[in-house]
Amino acid sequence: MQAIDGRCSCGSIQYHYPAPALQVVACHCGLCRRMTGAALSVYVVVKARALNFTRGQDRLKPYAVTNDTTRHFCADCGTPIFNQNAQKYAGLAMLYLGTVTGHEQLSPAMALYCESRLPWLQLPESCQQFQQAPERPAK
Repeated sequence: MQAIDGRCSCGSIQYHYPAPALQVVACHCGLCRRMTGAALSVYVVVKARALNFTRGQDRLKPYAVTNDTTRHFCADCGTPIFNQNAQKYAGLAMLYLGTVTGHEQLSPAMALYCESRLPWLQLPESCQQFQQAPERPAK
């Protein structure tokens, strides 16, 4: 993907990122599981300053997940759009894969917190796996 476009479930929020993803990351930590209600989270890592909301930026609502991490979601339908961690991953936004148009073309190159991975969940052999998280999971 040369550029990334996406939206929430109801279409109130739409975004555009003018470049390829820095990284696609799968996270197996318990916090991500609780935030999504899923077995893992998959994020498309982009530079926050280049992420442009083409519709509905005023519908984005923040939720402080931890002292460092904020989740941004659609106030209308509840779709999680992206996370930011200003301390550990300054300048980056982690878009939720499911919001990306054409997300089926992307797959994780890196998996974090594999120590918490559910035993029945398999990743591609090409996916670099970390028991915890490296300092900065983007190129």
